[in-house]
Amino acid sequence: MVSAMNRSILDAVMNAEGIVEPSKMAAFFHTNLKEIASLSGLPYSTLSRAERYSTIKAQQQLRNCTEVINRILPWTGNEFHAYAWYRSEGLPEFGGLTAEQLVKHDRMDALRAYLNHTSEGGYA
Repeated sequence: MVSAMNRSILDAVMNAEGIVEPSKMAAFFHTNLKEIASLSGLPYSTLSRAERYSTIKAQQQLRNCTEVINRILPWTGNEFHAYAWYRSEGLPEFGGLTAEQLVKHDRMDALRAYLNHTSEGGYA
């Protein structure tokens, strides 16, 4: 189930069957598939073939990226600043790791908890 908080970006990057398409992500963020591979931690070869990027694991990884970027959108002002934050902002709570690094290392639950805490007025 897709939460309401990350619908807008997901709507832009999903096909009619509800599959996140890496090429749509690349177009949305004005980048290329190699950058989406780097962003998500998935191999380029996975993103270049529908039967590979349609797997549960690949879809979860792509959805995690869009969830975090969409989640911080109100804080950054637009999707391009949110994209840059996701890729480059070191988070003190995690020893300076970025959200991108946390997603790549399957630490999405910890990242969600951090974002929830921060959005409720907690300190980073």
